[in-house]
Amino acid sequence: MSDNEQRLVQAARDGEWLVGDVVRAGLVRELLLGRHGEIDPAGLRLDSVRVEGVLDLNRVKALAGLVFSNCVIVEPIKARYASLPDLVFAGGRCGGIHANGLQVDGDVFLRGGTEFAGDEPDSSTVRLIGARIGGDLELSGVRISNARGRALDAADLTVNGTVFLRDGTKITGTGPQSAVSLVGARIASSLELAEVEIGNATGPALSLDASAIGGMHLRRAVRITAHTPKSAVRLVSATISGHLELSDTRITNPAGIALDANGARVDGALLLRDEVFITAHSEVGAVDLVSSRIGTAFELAGTEIRNAAGAAITADRISVDGPLTVRGGTKLTAGGGDPALSLIGAHLRDRFACSDEVVLESTPALVLRDATVGTSVRLPHEALCPDRGRGPTCPHGNLVLLDDFTYSSLARWDWQEWLHVIRCHTPAYHASAYQRLAAVERAAGHDGTVRRILMAQQTDLRRRSPQSLGGRLTRWFHWLWGVLAGYGYRARRTAAALLLVLAVSGALGWWAGQVPTRPGHLAAERVSSAAPCSTVELIGLGLDRGLPLAMTGMRARCDLDTSSRKGQAFTAAIWLVQLAVWGLATLALAGYTNLVRKPG
Repeated sequence: MSDNEQRLVQAARDGEWLVGDVVRAGLVRELLLGRHGEIDPAGLRLDSVRVEGVLDLNRVKALAGLVFSNCVIVEPIKARYASLPDLVFAGGRCGGIHANGLQVDGDVFLRGGTEFAGDEPDSSTVRLIGARIGGDLELSGVRISNARGRALDAADLTVNGTVFLRDGTKITGTGPQSAVSLVGARIASSLELAEVEIGNATGPALSLDASAIGGMHLRRAVRITAHTPKSAVRLVSATISGHLELSDTRITNPAGIALDANGARVDGALLLRDEVFITAHSEVGAVDLVSSRIGTAFELAGTEIRNAAGAAITADRISVDGPLTVRGGTKLTAGGGDPALSLIGAHLRDRFACSDEVVLESTPALVLRDATVGTSVRLPHEALCPDRGRGPTCPHGNLVLLDDFTYSSLARWDWQEWLHVIRCHTPAYHASAYQRLAAVERAAGHDGTVRRILMAQQTDLRRRSPQSLGGRLTRWFHWLWGVLAGYGYRARRTAAALLLVLAVSGALGWWAGQVPTRPGHLAAERVSSAAPCSTVELIGLGLDRGLPLAMTGMRARCDLDTSSRKGQAFTAAIWLVQLAVWGLATLALAGYTNLVRKPG
């Protein structure tokens, strides 16, 4: 052995650092295998050393750890199925690490500005596929890049501690595969990202599909950039037993989805708050949470999400065991005619609340079709209707879809404001929105309010869905039914109309007694002598003719002269009155007994 090699052997035995020498890669392997005697438990420690040749540690079972500080290792390290107590890089340069199946009993630290640069096509600069790490995996201030492939591939990685990417770490990949892959990874504690940049100018950035993680936190100066029709960050079918939290984070993908968590499960809370900026261009949505399941809460606050081609957040069929809250400072912008927030078929066990300060730039703004909220619901007042209008018309075009939307109570808005939203801020008439509001008010014991809501439903039916009523005549009768009977919900109005018609009947009888038909005769006169009838007799005649059942017997003394044209005209007029009396009597009876089923 040369003098340098002898110094390295002695340093390894004594647990000292070997500083500033050129070391043959084969000697490092021999030392770790114990071929030059027992190594100190402090491990093999190299400082500012240049390693020549390929360091081949494949299947090496070392009894001591390996530490590189500011070293230069030109060729990638091969450590497939190797076993080490620990592995540390602190500064320097390395051509990569190819360590599929690596087992490290302690920690793996990549620190201090270490640079890992690779350019092998269809390969990864750092490969830890199927590796097992007993402690933590820390990437702190390192640079990992690959000009022709993936930067870090740790699919099926198992870490019993925490995975850290922080303190200026920058990872850059190239091509259709993710710059960082943790697909199928098992991380017992959590995945922590802070002051980190992950980018891929021609593909995805970070993949965590089917992974199982204790918690995931992107907390400070996290920048993730991709350019792919797929997703910048993928969490498809991932399981997070703690919280998934994003703050001071930017995720950008100008060609596809930004964050895809389709089918993911988060047992804790999903939190996007405090300077989260997400930009995408996808018909699917900027953030895809379809069929995902959230545990304690789903909260957005101080978050801006933009998508020029689709929804800002697509959370169809999401299940949230706690509240879903969209707080102030949140701005959701969608394009392509898609909603800012889509919750089709969502199931929220607790409340759904959007504060007034939320900005929703899309048409429609919200889609809650077939969604279920266990307790109360609160829509963003100012975002939908800045003037808080309550009338049947509104100049604001902000829309929500409430078809078959189920909830238990209202929060803050009263029923009139909700009714305004249903009438003016839904794209089309749908009976379920009215029926649900009526059910909520009925449960609160507000029967008078229920009747007003259901009357408004019938008016909106005629206004926005007249074809469902039938032809013009049917629609006219529907309008008349509303005017005279309040669609069966105003029986007293029907009774008043009945009294008015009877008064008209009496007035017709009196009028007939004032109209001459020929000399000495009137349209209504005494039966026996053709003499004029008294005023009481004429009014009684009108009532007798108008009442379909209860006759007054007045016609035996005073009746209409049906042999004259004017008498016939009065007779026909009273027939019409009689018909109206029959109809109104039927409506009054139906209103009181609920015999008529109101159309939906």
